[in-house]
Amino acid sequence: MLSKVKTAFNLLRIGHKTYGNTKPANEQIDVNLKSTDLVITSDEQRKHKNDEDVTIILLHKNTNNEIHQSFILCLRDINDYVQVFHNEEDTLACIELILEEKILLIVDYLSDDLLKALETFKQVDSIFLYASQSPGQVPSCITAICPTKQQLIDEISCIRQQLYNQMVVFSIYNRTKAAKFDLTQESGSFLFFQLFKAAFKRLPKNSESKKLMVSKCRNYYADNTKILKEIADFDHKYKPTEALRWYTHDSFIYRLINKALRTENISALCYFHFYINDLSYQLEKEFIEFKKRNSKSIIIEFYRGFKTTQELIKHYKHNIGNLILTNGYLSTTRDRQLAYDLTMKQNIKSDEEKVLMKFTADLNLVKSLIFADISQHNTFLDQNEILFDLGTAFKIISCEYCTKEKVWLFNVIATDEGVDVASEYIEYQAVRMTDSNIILTLGNLIIEIGDYDKAERYFEAILRSSIPNDEEIACIYYNIGRVYRLKGEYTRALEFLNQAYTTHANARPSRLASAAKAMNAIGIVYMEQNHIQQAIDSFGCALKLYAKTIGESHPDVGGTLINLANIYCEQEQLDEALSCFKRANYIYECHLPPNHPKRAILLNNLGNLYYLQNQFDLALNTYQQALNINEAILPPNHPDIARNRHNLSMLHTIIVDQNKVDYEPKQNFNSSQVVSHLRVEPIQINPFQPEIKYINQALKPKEEFIEMVKY
Repeated sequence: MLSKVKTAFNLLRIGHKTYGNTKPANEQIDVNLKSTDLVITSDEQRKHKNDEDVTIILLHKNTNNEIHQSFILCLRDINDYVQVFHNEEDTLACIELILEEKILLIVDYLSDDLLKALETFKQVDSIFLYASQSPGQVPSCITAICPTKQQLIDEISCIRQQLYNQMVVFSIYNRTKAAKFDLTQESGSFLFFQLFKAAFKRLPKNSESKKLMVSKCRNYYADNTKILKEIADFDHKYKPTEALRWYTHDSFIYRLINKALRTENISALCYFHFYINDLSYQLEKEFIEFKKRNSKSIIIEFYRGFKTTQELIKHYKHNIGNLILTNGYLSTTRDRQLAYDLTMKQNIKSDEEKVLMKFTADLNLVKSLIFADISQHNTFLDQNEILFDLGTAFKIISCEYCTKEKVWLFNVIATDEGVDVASEYIEYQAVRMTDSNIILTLGNLIIEIGDYDKAERYFEAILRSSIPNDEEIACIYYNIGRVYRLKGEYTRALEFLNQAYTTHANARPSRLASAAKAMNAIGIVYMEQNHIQQAIDSFGCALKLYAKTIGESHPDVGGTLINLANIYCEQEQLDEALSCFKRANYIYECHLPPNHPKRAILLNNLGNLYYLQNQFDLALNTYQQALNINEAILPPNHPDIARNRHNLSMLHTIIVDQNKVDYEPKQNFNSSQVVSHLRVEPIQINPFQPEIKYINQALKPKEEFIEMVKY
């Protein structure tokens, strides 16, 4: 069955015409890629995307000084990704498109127009003048003047290493303002790394995982002989106990993983999941040994220097007391002077500042902390180097400028609060999901952030990660269909949702409750396409399947009834809609807690019905109940709260007009706006299992239910 399901998925993916031409090559996932394949692409084919953190751009305008291929190969030995241009226009156009890497620019001439244009590009870290003669006046933006090739190579090697050492990205989580459901981009990114490691531990680790990763790397570095040798060495010799050694050397793994983590490239990270698990596991073992060797050192201090913009300095100062988390593995040193010296050596621009961050960890207080002394694994690096594991959270204590040292001093302390934030989110998802499977929880987080393309890549990559049974694969079909619906690609959504339905229905034994959830989602797609009869048929089919399996009083039945009631509202069949709403309300009152988010959805939609019936007092009361629930569980700026307030404001005005009483509504509104309906869709991975936390197992007799709607 598993092979048939995967084959069906491949057919679905191949049928999507926009793939292959609209996405960068490294973001596409070859659905026919097998672990034994060695897929080679030319540099021309992959030139539009860099999977590492640094791009070298060479602007070679002096035709009398021909650039030989051997020189390009020398540059690629330092940094794989090199772009060559012969005019300013193409060079600047390329720089403008590079947003996720730092650029080392090599020029063989200077012009006022070029230098003026480069001032606007923050991604250009350093500019090297490769010329035999130095100009009379050297602009301050020039990092180095290199009359010979060897000097240029040496300077670029030094700056590139500094860049990799200082690149650090923090996600900030404002716990005082961001409730556990507030998924702004930054707080969502914080949660992403908290859940990421736990989710990837659930993925199976086998020889196929390693082969897929090696195949991807060979594909990317297809014409780089030096790195291909590294990959071959890794393929033949790698052992899980050597994960730290591979990371601490300037290897292809170090560069690719750091970029993927920093940019949250979920499809790339899925390929590296087995290695990331090995690295985190080895760090954990090393940490246990570290604590044994340092049992008397309760409080430990570490340092890290980097440069950042003045705008981000203000952001850090504004977030004193809040949590930060690094988007990747954090390298630090116990030697403050070394960290300070390295910081002061860095070149900065006019809008940048130098920062020395002090990390303090009390090993008796912080239980989730994992780090390791990695100097023994890499003699090239600082003998006091400490590497923190993924998902390590810190709290910002202070941000002050030290005039004497001419550097910003940041103090942060390690804390377990980041783990608490992740636990709260997982608990919240457990309310909404029948089985809080961490892999699906991470995917749902990406959806809630609103990054549907990343969610699509995530679920598709997970699907090819040797998941052991077709049930989980069918649930991923469901989520891919959900993503397509949210993107408004309804034809693709129906293809995947129908595949999920068929897979569940045809399983032996069949999983009819899971099939019912897929059918409910199909009904939502038809509803949004305004295919009314097909939507009614789909919801009716879902209700019949529920009745055969989980019974007629399960909360998922309530969700489908709400969807069906909304259709009746739109068709002005208000009696039928009211019957559905009342039955759903009875189910929720019996089996869900008072502040459950589904109850707020029901109340808002029931308020819509009362509004259509001109029962404005009832609508007002119902909307207010929905608002009370949402304000208790959602952040102030959540769209559901805005929707509730809009409806209340509109009704207040209508009632005031009817009663001819002067009244000033608190919220602005547009009286012509249609009162919105909310769809209800289950998103759990194993839909057939009961929602243990909130469902009362002593179900009330069927005859006590309000009359069922006819379907």
